Amino acid sequence: MCPFSCHESNASRLSPVIVWHRSAIIGTLACALHVSASFCQAQEVPAPVRVHQIMQRRITLEREFIGTATPRRRSTIGSAIDGRVMQMFVREGDAVQAKDPLVRLRTGTLEIELARAKAQLDLRAHELAEMLNGSRPEEIEKTKAQVEGARAIFEYTEARLRRARQTYDNGAVITLDQVEEALSQSIAAKNILQAARADYQMALEGPRKERIAQAQSQVIIQNKVIQQIEDRIKLHTLKAPFDGYIVKRHNEVGGWASAGKPVVEMVELNPMEVEVLVSEKFVTHVRPTAEAIVRFDALPDREFVGEVIRVVPQADLRSRTFPVKVQLVNPTRANQPLIKAGMFARVTLTSHLANEALMVLKDSLVLNGNRRIVFVIVPASQQDNTTTVKAVPVTLGNSDGLWIEVRGDITAGQRVVIKGNERLRPQQAVRVIP
Repeated sequence: MCPFSCHESNASRLSPVIVWHRSAIIGTLACALHVSASFCQAQEVPAPVRVHQIMQRRITLEREFIGTATPRRRSTIGSAIDGRVMQMFVREGDAVQAKDPLVRLRTGTLEIELARAKAQLDLRAHELAEMLNGSRPEEIEKTKAQVEGARAIFEYTEARLRRARQTYDNGAVITLDQVEEALSQSIAAKNILQAARADYQMALEGPRKERIAQAQSQVIIQNKVIQQIEDRIKLHTLKAPFDGYIVKRHNEVGGWASAGKPVVEMVELNPMEVEVLVSEKFVTHVRPTAEAIVRFDALPDREFVGEVIRVVPQADLRSRTFPVKVQLVNPTRANQPLIKAGMFARVTLTSHLANEALMVLKDSLVLNGNRRIVFVIVPASQQDNTTTVKAVPVTLGNSDGLWIEVRGDITAGQRVVIKGNERLRPQQAVRVIP
C-alpha cells in the first residue's frame, strides 16, 4: 500500500513531518516541469521555408474543351447535265488544286456542232471583210465603162431622134411611127445611162452602212453560238472548286451521270477547323482572334497553336454548349494532311478578363479540412526578433496555370510560404531560405 495514501483513516495518523515532505515533493515536481517547458521553448529551431510574393495582376483564364477536327469547306460536286462518264482523273485520297479536272463526260456530238459553228463564223467574217474592203478597182472600172457605153448609145439615139423630127417637119417621106420609134429608143438609152451612172456611184461609195452593220451583227451572233456550245462542253468537265482532297467517288468510267446527282466529294483541310463545344459559363469570355492551344490524341508529340475565328451564338438546348470555331495551319507529310478530318481534339482556350485579382502560386495552398489556407510571413519586430507565420483562410477563384486567384485577409506584396508549409502551425518561427 502506498504510504502517501490520501485515505481519511490514515491521513489523521500522519505526522507533520510526513505531510511537509509530501508537499515538498509535489512542489519540486511542478517546478521541474515549468523549467523543462521554458527550456524547450527556448531551444525551438525556426522551420526553413521558401516564400513568394502575392501578386495583383490581370487574370488569364484557361480551360480545356473537347473538339473535333472538321474541314474548312466541303463540296459535293455534281453534274449539271446528263451524260456518260468518259474519264475519271482522281481517286479517293488524292490531293487536287483549284480548277483541276476531276471528271469528263462524253462530248462527241457537241464537238461536231462546235466545228460547224466555227465554219459558219468564218463565212460571216469573210462576208463582213468583203463589205468593209469596198469595191475592187476592176469593178469600178467596169461600171465606169458601162457609163461611157450608155452615154454613147444615148447620144446616138438623141441625134437620130433630132434628124427624124427635122425630116418629118420638112415633109420628107417619113412616117410618124418612125419618129416615135426614134423617141422611144432615145428614152431607153437615157435610162440605161442613168442606171450605169448609179452603178458607178455605188461602186465608188462601196456597201451601205446598214449592210455592214447587218454583217457585223451576224458575226456577233455566230460568236455567241460558239460560246454557247463551248459552255456546254465545259459543263461536261467537272473541275475542283478549291484546293483540297478527294474523299468520295460516286461514279465510275462508263457510268451514267444524271443532272443534279453527285459525282465526287472533296474537302478543304488547310487551314483546318476544330469545332469546340464551350459551356455557357465560359463562352462569354471567348473572343474572336483569341489564341487556342490544340492537341490531338492521335498526334501526342505535336502541339498546335490556333486562333478563334467564330463564336456561334446559338446553343445546343440539351447540353447548353456553344460551338466555337478554331482555325489552325495543317501541315502535310508525304503529300497528305497531318490532321485528318474527324480527329479527336483537346483545345485549351484562353480569355483575358477586364478585372485584376490577387494571385498566389498554387504551391502556397494548404488543405485544412474543407478550408484552404495560406501561411503569411510576419516579419520580425524590435520586441521580437523572430520571423513567424500567420494562417489566413482564403477563398479560391479563377486559375491560369501555376497561379490562382485568392480572396481573404491578404494584400498584394505580402509573402506567403510556397515550400515547407505542410507541417507549419500558426505563430511558428520560420527561417526564409533565399
